Amino acid sequence: MVIVIGLLTINKPDLKYQRTTDETLVHLILNEDELYPEDLVGIIEMEEPGYAIIDLRSPYEFIKGHIRGAVNIPTNSLLDKENLKEFKRYASDSVTVILYGQTQLEANGPWMILKQMGYDNFKILLGGYHYFSTGPLDFYDMPEVPEYLVEEPACDYYGIMEELGNITNEETEAAGQPQVVMPVRKKKENVVEGG
Repeated sequence: MVIVIGLLTINKPDLKYQRTTDETLVHLILNEDELYPEDLVGIIEMEEPGYAIIDLRSPYEFIKGHIRGAVNIPTNSLLDKENLKEFKRYASDSVTVILYGQTQLEANGPWMILKQMGYDNFKILLGGYHYFSTGPLDFYDMPEVPEYLVEEPACDYYGIMEELGNITNEETEAAGQPQVVMPVRKKKENVVEGG
């Protein structure tokens, strides 16, 4: 009886994935859904139709500054029903949606979820808002390797190796040799016999 009631009252999930994680990662590796900041400048300046820009940051960050023409949809409300309806409209109208956060990493997660849900018209802005607002966007002023392509290491591996290279042989030999501990044994005392 309980099982029948459970089956009758079960709801169909609102969100369904159309792709597996592996299929989505293949798209990520191919870099086909990334947009260079220089290209976005051209889209904005030429006012090209067929593009929508979504700022995934908080409303406070959005008010402090945003890319011209961007709409603020914070990450935590990205999958609201109204937004999903808008995304479906964008897909049916062949509108390319450009996602960005403060950094590129803030847009990667939402892009992956939307990609798995079957939205093929979403792209990520390389470098995020920070790079777009502070980086050189003039082709002639560009460094050889743009900042958004350079990853920051989690540790200073060069410094660690330098530090290890400065240790002398005496220090390593002293550190590598265990100290020998000699146990001290007490002598047995003779017990006085008698009565």
